[in-house]
Amino acid sequence: MNPVNDNDADDLPVPGSPEAPAPGAPKINPDGLKRLGDLLSSKFKTYESDRRLAELKWERNARQFLGIYDPEIEKQIDPNRSRAYPKLTRVKCVSMISRLMNLLFPTDDKNWTVAASAVPDLDEDDLQQVLDALMPPPAPGADMQAPGMPAPPTPQAPSDDAIEQAIRDFAAKRAARLGLEIEDQLQELGGARSIDYVALCRQVLASGVKYGCGLLKGPFVSEEERRTWQMSQQGRLVAQTSTVFRPRFEFVSIWDYYPDMAAKHLKQMDGQFERIVMSHHQVNCLKKRPDFLADQVDAFLKNWPQGNYVRRAFETELRAMGVQVNVTQSERGKYEAIVWEGFVKGTDLANCGVDVPEDKLQDDLRAEIWIMGNYVVKAELDPWYELDADPDEVPRYHHFIFEEDESFILGNGLPAVVRDSQLGLCAAVRMALDNGAVTRNFEVNTALLSMNQDMTAIDPDKMWYREDENPATAQIPAIRAIELPMHIEEMMALGRMFQENADTETFVNAATGGDMQKGPSEPFRTAAGASMLRGDAALPFKDVVRNFDIFTESVITALIAFNRNFNPNPDIQGDFQAVARGATSLIAKEVLGLQLDNLAQTLTDEEKRYVNFRKLARARVRVRDLDSDDIIYDDATCDQIDQQQQQQQQQLQDLQTQQLQAQVRQVLAGALKDIAQAGKNVAAADATTANVILSALEKGLEPDQLDPKLMTGAGNGGSTGSAGGAAAGSGVGQPAQELPGGAADAVPPAALAAAALPTGSPAAAMPAA
Repeated sequence: MNPVNDNDADDLPVPGSPEAPAPGAPKINPDGLKRLGDLLSSKFKTYESDRRLAELKWERNARQFLGIYDPEIEKQIDPNRSRAYPKLTRVKCVSMISRLMNLLFPTDDKNWTVAASAVPDLDEDDLQQVLDALMPPPAPGADMQAPGMPAPPTPQAPSDDAIEQAIRDFAAKRAARLGLEIEDQLQELGGARSIDYVALCRQVLASGVKYGCGLLKGPFVSEEERRTWQMSQQGRLVAQTSTVFRPRFEFVSIWDYYPDMAAKHLKQMDGQFERIVMSHHQVNCLKKRPDFLADQVDAFLKNWPQGNYVRRAFETELRAMGVQVNVTQSERGKYEAIVWEGFVKGTDLANCGVDVPEDKLQDDLRAEIWIMGNYVVKAELDPWYELDADPDEVPRYHHFIFEEDESFILGNGLPAVVRDSQLGLCAAVRMALDNGAVTRNFEVNTALLSMNQDMTAIDPDKMWYREDENPATAQIPAIRAIELPMHIEEMMALGRMFQENADTETFVNAATGGDMQKGPSEPFRTAAGASMLRGDAALPFKDVVRNFDIFTESVITALIAFNRNFNPNPDIQGDFQAVARGATSLIAKEVLGLQLDNLAQTLTDEEKRYVNFRKLARARVRVRDLDSDDIIYDDATCDQIDQQQQQQQQQLQDLQTQQLQAQVRQVLAGALKDIAQAGKNVAAADATTANVILSALEKGLEPDQLDPKLMTGAGNGGSTGSAGGAAAGSGVGQPAQELPGGAADAVPPAALAAAALPTGSPAAAMPAA
């Protein structure tokens, strides 16, 4: 199935013979075809009649925007009076459109995103892919155990929470890929890939602000030839051409749209009509398309050779407002097609040759029917029926309602809101100008002036001639100015009052329009304060932005359905939903920038582990109206930088570990050296002690007469032991009275003398004297 854009002549196929009906195709019932044409023609006349009051309202809005008085007001103004029309409504509308465009389409950001469902519903293959990533299946032959070898450990199954988190991560990655795909598709939506999504939304916003409703139709499916390449089996790159499907959208003028006025809400409508005006060539091209009935088109052209287009009353009014007022409606071969997009009984569709299932013949099915005159030239089911999708979830018309109104399903425009203030301002300005125009009133005494001169006008440097010779009237001026009360100040105050009322009614004031001279001076001391003031002034736009978010979600939801059915890329399939983010742009950018800066500075080390600093950096750049792609590297480069940083950190950590190991080895070596030296000193002290005891025994001293200090000093080792050993050594061979401290108090008990000797020494085995 390939639905195409039916409204653009550039998309019509090249001339050729229409395709022959396939064998077994449903037959067309001429009587049923004519009956359906008459039924839809009658229904269109009803819808057209129901919409007439709305057309009168839209005409007033258009005149008010252009600064043209309504005919009933124009008749009441005297021909000699002022007809000034201050275009306050135009200023408010342009300011509103500009402000909404600034809020909804910020720099380097988009007002929508694609998010996975809270509980993603994956198909069986994707779910198995997630489970295999968590718990890889065993390799072939891994279950075969060699004799005498222990069995490999059984891998532990992940928890339910881990599986659910893995599913959410998997769906989030696919949603991000689908978002990039849709972002690329939105760059080329209009006819011949010449207009992007932002430009289309500009038209929708302008229509919604002026008339109350903006319309976008789509998506249509168009085929494109794309060049690509792949590696052949011989290892050679081979050029190829593939056919891809691209979505298309169209802006629909509110004047060509006829809704079901009997419905209370848009979702309750039975359907809607759209009027399309074409040339004779475009009608002929319809015969070449396989989805049109060529014989019906020929029958229509035969009965309407000069065209069936008739100018409507609103078209005459619109022409009268511009330069086309002098264009006569002559026979110029214009044709008019009426497109019904709504519910049709299954039997009526079967009579038109549509393949309707047997169980659906008595049901109301959503279809698209083209009629020209009373001839049905095209009939087909809604394309989403054939794709097993719910047509109610994928609407063909996407509505932006500026201000919801219970009296009209298409809402209320800004000119209707400010109409009384606009007319009041016009009346005040006209009165001021009319009063100012009568300031030059003069009283002319013709009895004092010569009659041979022009008295009808007073020109600069004009000479006036008098003829009176009466001295009593010499002091009386022949021409005298008459002062009349103008009340200019009162008229100006009245005009300012209506302007203030308009500011209040439309919440488009000096602050929201960008003029900050009338605002308070204190907040303007800092940029953040000024931005906060402008952010507060933008809060009343919140309802309008949320209404546009409904429109955005409708468009993105349709694109998600389009990619699900026409995009063969398996990496973008899943359970997704559209999320509009227009309301988030209402926060003052400077204030948001300060919040992001404070967040980056106040994060603790524990919190930094859970923060995505790459996204934080991009947000800090975007909030300053800078292009993050020009300042921050792409994800691939950022991954390389992170990898290099991790390698450097690992190298630094390894170097620190090596240094620590070297220090530990140095400390251990010193400790071992000290231990060896201590052992050496102990051995020397033991030898010194033994020599002291042997010398004392040789001199006939009792063991308990030895000096304990000599024994202790000899056993301490180190410098003290060395000194004691030197002292003991110096006392060998000397008389007992020359020993330090005397012999009487220098002899310890025999047990101490024996314990002071090293085990196995000859002195330890000697009996006490």
